[in-house]
Amino acid sequence: MHPASALLRQILVLNASLEFEMRRAMRINETDFQALQHIIASRSMSPGELATRMHLTSAAVTTIIDRLERAGHVQRTAHPTDRRRRLVCITPQAMQEAMEHLMPMIMESDASVKNMEPEAQQAVVGYLRATTEAIERRIRKMRETDPSSAPTPDELG
Repeated sequence: MHPASALLRQILVLNASLEFEMRRAMRINETDFQALQHIIASRSMSPGELATRMHLTSAAVTTIIDRLERAGHVQRTAHPTDRRRRLVCITPQAMQEAMEHLMPMIMESDASVKNMEPEAQQAVVGYLRATTEAIERRIRKMRETDPSSAPTPDELG
């Protein structure tokens, strides 16, 4: 395995640890944290959209939103153009808390790249872009795969 691939693997493992620590600090479980990530990425979304993204029932997502709302992490708001719909948005306090955890790391990484020669910066961006595309392709491929054709744990040995 190329050292860059080994370091990418280490980044993925460290990201899981970082997410665990953020969940612990925010006092939320993994599923609620995943929901929060989807909401942050979209700025706001309907409960139905969140259910689709998380592959959960609307009832399960309602429970998640209720927990996040009670904890002060999200709020339900009126849809700007459809009075019948509601949107779920992250609260400013929750966004600030997430950024307090992430910004030091982001700023340090950003400074590292900015200190590189332009050609090296382009190489880093190219590698990360190619890696992102590879991960996206793998996700699409796994989603297309018929789960009934996957080997069982016994078949895997």
